[in-house]
Amino acid sequence: MTPKRGVTLRAVLIGLVFIPLNAYLVVQLETVWGIGDPTTMTIFFNAVFCFFLVISLNLLFLRWIPKNALNQGELLTIYSILMVSISVSGQDFTHTIFGTLGNARWFATPENEWATLFLSYLPQWLEPSEKALEGYFSGESSFYTSRNIKGWIQPLVWWTLFLTVLCFVMICINSIIRRQWVEQERLTYPLVYLPFEMTQAYFFKNRLLWLGFGIAGAINLLNGLNALFPVLPEIPLSYNLATHFIERPWNSIRGWPGMPVQANPFIIGLTFLIPLGLLFSCWFFYFIWKLQYIVGSMVGVNVPHYPFADQQVLGGYLGIVVVTVWLARKHLWRVLKGVINSTSASDDATEPMRYRTAVCGTLLGIAFLIGFCYQAGMSLSFAFAFFGIYYLILFGFTRMRAELGPLMHGIHYFGPFQLIVATIGSHRISPQTLTVAAPYWTHTKEFLNKPMPAYLESFKLAERANVNAGNVAIDTRRLWKVCLLATFLSIAVTLWAFLELGYKWGGPGAWRGNLAYNAIARVLKQPTDPDFAQLGATGFGIVFILVGTALRLRFLWWSLYPLAYPLAGYYYFNYLWFPFLVCWLVKWITLKYGGIHGYRRAVPLFLGLVLGDFVLGCIWTILGLLTGEATYMFQELVIFPQNLSAATEYALS
Repeated sequence: MTPKRGVTLRAVLIGLVFIPLNAYLVVQLETVWGIGDPTTMTIFFNAVFCFFLVISLNLLFLRWIPKNALNQGELLTIYSILMVSISVSGQDFTHTIFGTLGNARWFATPENEWATLFLSYLPQWLEPSEKALEGYFSGESSFYTSRNIKGWIQPLVWWTLFLTVLCFVMICINSIIRRQWVEQERLTYPLVYLPFEMTQAYFFKNRLLWLGFGIAGAINLLNGLNALFPVLPEIPLSYNLATHFIERPWNSIRGWPGMPVQANPFIIGLTFLIPLGLLFSCWFFYFIWKLQYIVGSMVGVNVPHYPFADQQVLGGYLGIVVVTVWLARKHLWRVLKGVINSTSASDDATEPMRYRTAVCGTLLGIAFLIGFCYQAGMSLSFAFAFFGIYYLILFGFTRMRAELGPLMHGIHYFGPFQLIVATIGSHRISPQTLTVAAPYWTHTKEFLNKPMPAYLESFKLAERANVNAGNVAIDTRRLWKVCLLATFLSIAVTLWAFLELGYKWGGPGAWRGNLAYNAIARVLKQPTDPDFAQLGATGFGIVFILVGTALRLRFLWWSLYPLAYPLAGYYYFNYLWFPFLVCWLVKWITLKYGGIHGYRRAVPLFLGLVLGDFVLGCIWTILGLLTGEATYMFQELVIFPQNLSAATEYALS
């Protein structure tokens, strides 16, 4: 029997149709309104909702016109396009770059001294014309005039090309490491479990699934109605324990966001899929992080930024990279031999790219990025160091997603730019280089929704579909090209959405650019020397991962996964520690008394919690977009004011 192709024209077209809808939704929510933040998570509720709609319609086709129904491979191709395109259109990727364009000239005042500090260093070919800025930042105007279109076309073309190449390198790196993680180490990829199960024939027939769906949907519906009609009751899903810690040294954990107990159904549902040992390690290390604050308060530590959590987290991810490369050394050596000697590369025939193509694509892509920045005025050494660190961090994040699959991960305001400055001091970096680096400062301030993990997860879905269904074949050599096409179109459409909404409402996301240029102004006014405290904390993070890995490999009884340490140190994990603790306990009891069979029977209940929250939550979001009113945001981890103006003020602050 000839396998059915997964990457078909109709599947690609269906996936691409959703790109403008999701791009507009994401820009509206995350940048114009400043609420919702769908792309701050590692799995996007709007992607799952669109996928749910496609599968629901496909079930009707299976019943009435089975010959025209989509097969599993086509459905997973659509989901891959959804995840990749939404990731690219998210606030921590495209928005971060666009939010800096034109800001320096428009917001320059005698008080901030931007005009004298760095305006002369701005690359004009990457900035919109001054004539096009007035309507964009003032609002109540239209982008569709010849002056505005001409003023924006050049920077849009260059930045679209830059971001597309940036993503192409990610795909190349994933093509090199895919076999090691997917086939040899067989990492679990918890985040692909839900979309894959949704394509199975038995999925929607499970009663526990609909029980979970009903529980989450009922909570979502009731809280959504309460947001519109406060007289109705609500089910509170969060409580901050830090309010009870008022005496020293316990009050040291009261800093934002404190110690919240969060019980959102979708968080519990997704967390239950994480391996048991990783669940334990995450909440255990979370208390270790809190202990650092408490001990520091007890001994009277009075050092700014103690315990340098962001720096330790960065070091942790760099340590993950070191460990990962060491574990994959034999595979990487085979890849290198295959690149040098084509006769040794026969085992890459089933890879998304030939290893030689992937390696050459990586090198040429990075060379383009460095050349791009050099042409803009950045020094070669800074550009080389920046992109080297950038891809190392992304590599560590991709490994984290593949093995642990957390709901959120990131590094808070300590990325490549800050590490370079801490290493050599800002006084050794030219003002022109610092100015050109402003968009990249914004682009790397959080690392929330970079698309590199999404590309590898699409390859994992393809591998799983090909293994589990003999009559389906997802050609990854077609899939990566489709993902790159979706990337390019999503970048272009997101930039259009920015301009459309910008000229209507006035400079959406301008606060991001202001943060970047304020940071550049500070280091230009007050040049810094190397910061050995920050470097020491980064080094400690690296050493912690290396020592933890050595202990785990040497002693079978050592149950702590060092991979969990940087995740638990990220400030957003404050909202996840309680679900991790609860799910660890529930999963431990389930496995102890029900075995693996009991666990498998329980999984649909937790998947239903995710699906019910996502479907009902997305419906509220769509209603908010249609009515122009902020509705219930089920996934909010921070409580936002429930009106547009207050939410916008929060974002701008």
